[in-house]
Amino acid sequence: MRPPGPARLSRSLWLASFLAGIAVVVTGFLGRDGHFERLKGVIQSMVPDGDAKAVEGATAVVFLGSLALISLVVAAEAVLLAVLFRRRTWPRWALAPVVLLHAVVTVVTVDYVAAPGADGVMATLLLAIQFVLAAAGLILLFLPSTTNWLLSGRRA
Repeated sequence: MRPPGPARLSRSLWLASFLAGIAVVVTGFLGRDGHFERLKGVIQSMVPDGDAKAVEGATAVVFLGSLALISLVVAAEAVLLAVLFRRRTWPRWALAPVVLLHAVVTVVTVDYVAAPGADGVMATLLLAIQFVLAAAGLILLFLPSTTNWLLSGRRA
């Protein structure tokens, strides 16, 4: 049985969200040298007497950790969505807290993966779009037609 329109639209929104997140991770990683220098300056201003190696290590942990968090959220959402489209109802309930975590990760990481000012507008915009698309996709998964489709998988 083919998924109803809202479920197909939800899947498309989720896929677009994944692409936006992956784009942030890839462009952030490719531009890591600039991010490292910027973040190194921030960390040095917080710990002026800090050891250069420790500052460099902290910079790498903060930046690469931020990219990893974004990647993990995308991966968790993708796995849950794949299970859901095998007509299981529980993944949409698991996706709800993951989308809340997604919001937290977006707010926490935007300062580390997006350069300040005009240079970081694209990364900031992609992170915002990523979250909005995921939230909209989640809402569509709770519509009656999607629920009926998911429940019909149990009866088949």
